[in-house]
Parts: sequence; C-alpha cells; structure tokens
Amino acid sequence: MHKEEPTGDNLRHKERLILAKFQERIKPCNDVMEQTVHIGGSREHLAYIYYCDGLIDSQMYHLGLLPTLEKWKHDNEAPLSPERSEESRPSRIFVPLDPDDPDHIYARLFAGSVIVVFSDEEGFYEYNIANQPARTPEESSMELSLKGPRDGFVEQLSVNIALVRKRLRTPNLHIEYHKIGADTQTEIAIMHMADQAPPELLDEVRRRVRSLHLPSLNGAGELEERLSDRPLALFPLLDYVGRPDYVVQSLMKGRFAILVDGSPAALIGPGNLLLLIKSPEDTHLPFYFVSLERLLRILGLLLSLFLPGFWVALSSYNTDQVPFTLLATVTISRIGLPLSATMEMFLMLTLFEVFREAGVRLPRPVGQTVSVVGGLIIGDAAIRAGMTSPTMLVVAAVSAVSTFTLVNQSLAGSVSLFRVVILILSSILGMFGFFVGMFGLLLYMCSLESFGQPYMQPIAPLHIKDAISSLVQKPWMLNSNRRKRP
Repeated sequence: MHKEEPTGDNLRHKERLILAKFQERIKPCNDVMEQTVHIGGSREHLAYIYYCDGLIDSQMYHLGLLPTLEKWKHDNEAPLSPERSEESRPSRIFVPLDPDDPDHIYARLFAGSVIVVFSDEEGFYEYNIANQPARTPEESSMELSLKGPRDGFVEQLSVNIALVRKRLRTPNLHIEYHKIGADTQTEIAIMHMADQAPPELLDEVRRRVRSLHLPSLNGAGELEERLSDRPLALFPLLDYVGRPDYVVQSLMKGRFAILVDGSPAALIGPGNLLLLIKSPEDTHLPFYFVSLERLLRILGLLLSLFLPGFWVALSSYNTDQVPFTLLATVTISRIGLPLSATMEMFLMLTLFEVFREAGVRLPRPVGQTVSVVGGLIIGDAAIRAGMTSPTMLVVAAVSAVSTFTLVNQSLAGSVSLFRVVILILSSILGMFGFFVGMFGLLLYMCSLESFGQPYMQPIAPLHIKDAISSLVQKPWMLNSNRRKRP
C-alpha cells in the first residue's frame, strides 16, 4: 500500500500517532487502497480514506461517498450556521469506531467497510458499502431436489439467513451472532424457534460457543467437531445440510441450526442416528414412498456395516451353516485362488473405496463414469485373473453400493471404518467375532450423546410411538400441530 503521511495542521498529535500506527499495520497489505481528499478549502481539512480493493461497492464509493465529501468541501469554504454545522458532522453519515480497539477497525476494513479519518475530528469512522464476492443461491450439490425447492445455501452468511427467514416469517425465529477466531473473525449465527427449542439446550449451545477461543475457524467441519460432546467420536453428532427448507423443518421440531460464514451448509443439532438417515426430500414425496425409502436406508446401513464380516465368518469358519448347494458353488468358484477369503474381501473393499474416492475428486460426469465403468471392468478382470471369486465380488459390491443409500457423508465414512473393524474380528474369531463387533458397536453408539440427548433415541431408550414416527412417514392429515421435538 502506498503510504502518505498525514500533514493536516488540525490533526491532533494523538490522532496522528494512532493513524500512523494504523498505516504501519496495513502497509504490507497491498490490496488496501488509500486516498486523501481535501474537504476544507483554504482551511486544509483532510479526509484519509482506506478500503480493501474488491470488497466494496465501487459505484457507491464514487457516487455516494466521494460526492458527500465534495459537498462538505464547498460547505466548509463558507461560514456555517450552527444548524448546517451539525448536519455536516461525520457522525450524521458515518459510524464512529473506537480507536482504542484496533482489532475491530481492522475487522471492519477487511469486511468491506470504508475507514475514514478526518483531520479535524477525533477517532475513526466507518462507511459500510461492503460488496463481498458471492454467488447466487443454486441447487445444493449435497442433496439433489426432485420435487422440493432448488435454492441452496451459499458461502455468504447474510444470504443463508435470508433463505431461512423468508420461510419463517415470525419473530419467534431468533438469531444470535457470534464471532470465533482471533485472526479470521469468522461470524456464525445460531438459529432457533423461541417457543419450541428447550431453554436448557440453548444455554448449553451458547456456553460451548463462548468457550471457543481459537486463532482461526476454518469452516463448519471444525466447528462441528469442537462443539460435539465427544470430539473424538467416530460418528457424526451433528447433522449438516445444504438446503434451507430442511433447516426450517428442523427448527420447527425444536432443534437449533448453526450457520457459518464461508460455509454453504448448516449444522443441525442435537443429532441422532435416525436424523442422519432422513433426507431433505422426504417432506416433498408421498408418505408411503418415504416410509419405504427410510426402511431401505436402514437396510443399506446394516448391509454396508455387517455383510462383509458376516460372509467371511460364515464361509471361513461356519461352513456347516451354509446351504449345501450354495456351499458347493462357492467352493468350486474358489478353486485355484491364491488369496484367503479375508484377503479377497479386503482387496475388493479397498478397490471400491478407491473408485468412490476417484469419483468424488474428478469432475462429476467423468467421476461417475470412472466409478461405474471402472468397477465393472476391473471386477471382471479380477475374476478372470483368478484374484477373487464371483461370490466375494458380489458381497463386496452389495456392501459398497449400500453405503450410497446413506444421506450423510460423514456417516458413510464412519460406516466404512467400522465395516473394516467388524471384518477383522470376523476373520479372526468367526461368528463369535462378528457378534462381538456388532454388539460392541451397538454399545458404543448407545453411549454417545449430542448436547445431552441420547444418540440412539428413540430406540435406546425405547419410545415405541416416537420410534414408529421416526421410521415411518405419516400422512399430513394425521400429523398433529403439537410442537414437540422427536
């Protein structure tokens, strides 16, 4: 930044020191522009203007701020009456900033405000004409919409709040702002319905947010981990979604939502397993179809977790439990294979994970082609090369495809991890190891909590009515208007 030392005679000594320190701090920031405007005619009243290039509305700057200062220049060339003098004071147009809080001044500067210092006035002033780079709301890439709305969250916090506010036109929707990160000054918004969310839940959320003292906040993922009851938990304790209509549904059920500036997703809590298997599209589809889809997601969750370990334990240790015709087919298909059943399954699952990762990283059209065509070609080649049997390939493929039924990708990652753990136990201890892994996983999930709420509710502890309501979508005419969080 080109530095121009202030020379106004009326600039007080203290103000000159503060301004000099301010200029010294932003000197390495070449994107910060400086402009000095004479606003006093013969009396040499100066205005020192600082703004960050690319973060302000240039049209408002040239058509709003500069003409205002030019008008003051003509007014100051002639004696002013007390009324005109009061109208010409900076506080009538600009927002005063505390010079003893330089961090706030820097934060406002890099948020898109114009910082103005007057030679004949004390302190710093802010002229907010921020116009930060942003994209318009479009369909979320995380949850595709069939019948529902197609406006998804973007990276700008104010836009995301507006997308929720236009759907909840009531003062009961409360929004609380917090800033996290000494350097990033990341702004977050906690949203809740005042007449539905439990007060003790909101108090706990505020306590955890205020306890965060970080140099920076890098996104919603980091915030999710830091707000969790157990930061090292292997299951997601908060849900995330990129669609504002689903946030509205969650708020109406007594949950809270956290929006993070710079993140195109909202965190929803408290979370539980049944919440993570729900889709934002469920509300817009017929109840009978949604009920079937939810049951299929639960089936997909169970298959992706337990099918590989169950098949390895059954085919390696408990072959007497396999029907004779199936056992004969499996045995014949394994003739000449150099790898054990466990190693075959590990190899197939690893290949499917590689294809899935490649499909995610590549552009969407190319990624889908690689995932499907690559899996078919390499799977067929592995059978022809004698590296695996058709039965093992089918089991691994069913397990991998079942993972795609899960809506929450963090949950899908957890399932992939525990699938390997159960497979290892099954390959060592057989069916006994399989049941040890299954019940151990169940106990671990029952021990988790999200903001004091059991992770497995309403299954553990069991509430039959709530469990049925969570698993099966009821018709709209049977839904009561009671404001109760399931």
